[in-house]
Amino acid sequence: MWTKCHRFNGLLTVLPRWDKPLLYRYYGRQTVSSLFIPMMRTSDQSASASVSRKTILENAGLLKQSRPGLYYILPVALRAMYKLIKVVDEEMTRIGGSKLGTPCLIPADLWQSSGRWDTLGAEMFKLKDRHNRHYCLGPTHEESISELVGTYLNSKNMMPLRLYQIDRKFRDEIRPRLGLRRAREFWMKDMYSFDIDKEASLNSYEIICEAYVRIFNRLGLNVVKVVADSGAMGGDTSHEFHLIADDGEDEILICDQCHKAMNMETLKSGDVMAECNLCEGKQNKNIQKYRGVEIGHAFYLGTKYSKAASVTYTDENNCKVYVEMGSYGIGVTRLLDAALEVQSTCNKIRWPSVITPYNICIVPLGSPKDNSSQQLLQLAQQLYDKLAVGKLQNEVVIDDRIYLSKTVGPGTRLRQATLLGYPYLIILGKQALQKQGYIELEDQLNGSKQNIHIDNIVDHIQQVYEKRDICTL
Repeated sequence: MWTKCHRFNGLLTVLPRWDKPLLYRYYGRQTVSSLFIPMMRTSDQSASASVSRKTILENAGLLKQSRPGLYYILPVALRAMYKLIKVVDEEMTRIGGSKLGTPCLIPADLWQSSGRWDTLGAEMFKLKDRHNRHYCLGPTHEESISELVGTYLNSKNMMPLRLYQIDRKFRDEIRPRLGLRRAREFWMKDMYSFDIDKEASLNSYEIICEAYVRIFNRLGLNVVKVVADSGAMGGDTSHEFHLIADDGEDEILICDQCHKAMNMETLKSGDVMAECNLCEGKQNKNIQKYRGVEIGHAFYLGTKYSKAASVTYTDENNCKVYVEMGSYGIGVTRLLDAALEVQSTCNKIRWPSVITPYNICIVPLGSPKDNSSQQLLQLAQQLYDKLAVGKLQNEVVIDDRIYLSKTVGPGTRLRQATLLGYPYLIILGKQALQKQGYIELEDQLNGSKQNIHIDNIVDHIQQVYEKRDICTL
């Protein structure tokens, strides 16, 4: 079955005997056969609308549950997540954010100094080392960042300071559910702002919230900024960002006239209706109820954490002044999961266009018994080389599985390409080899199909993507 080892450009591989049609895989072209996409065979039941989102994502080869609340993020979904992180990085850099990394393992004394070691209780993963010292796996990093900044900050000229990180977080969910939405291990973006006084801190608050809105707008999502409780975080100003979704866990009130919004939990806890002078009472006809998924949160923290960590600067009177802080989070994996939920169907994954893992899939039709298969594969390579330049350099993939398995026929490959949600499918049939040279272009975002002459396809695609906001890796 297997031949001797072959070396191509420094890559040592073992190829099967039918290796010749596959040699091009090792010359820089991205192919479906070289990607790890473990799609599950689906029954009629799995194509029904009642199947859970987690099942659909697992069937598509995007996720795999290890244990309740713990997931493998498989290559295609991970590529989309890295693109999402790049969008966040771009907007955070735009407002002067500096990215850093912090330890996931946090010593207990930091959390004890703020009083949250006991407040969060069972939600934290706590552990001891061999020296009997206590730690936790960080669910958030206000204490850690405060300690870091307190070590170096000595002048008000160092502010405003906006630090952020994107990393794994841990929370001992009592009942993990809803896929990545309620997981025990997840990815978050946290930003922490440091300012000289409350006015400056609230100004940072607005700037960062506006950056969040830009992120959600680039993703094409219907997200609402909602008045919220600060809870155990502290501070007296807080907003949540909710993606409107039918299966959202939160109930949101939105005024039709002034468009202000609030979480029902906030309404129950105090006099928050004054935020909207048009909404005098829960039954007011101007107020509509929606379900929402919380994907972001902003807190004005005041001096709660700066006092605990002694984060101060010296003012013009040579007095020590506590720094004003803010904390801002976006649930990266939760946002990715929720975006797929509201845009996809039971048999079609639909990505926000800016973070689509791959933008174009070239599908040469045919089978091992088809004499034209090799010609179609060569044509696919030629198109790939013309398309995968500039903005689309790493955004094109060829479904080269003509020779890999007799069970992966043209129909199966087209169904799988539709499921994975490539924005454009370039389908190469026998008519592409004829004198007229027409190929089928399927736009999966709007469901349209058209036959385009092979000489015009590259210009057509490039014109589309000149105007489209996409992230590239």
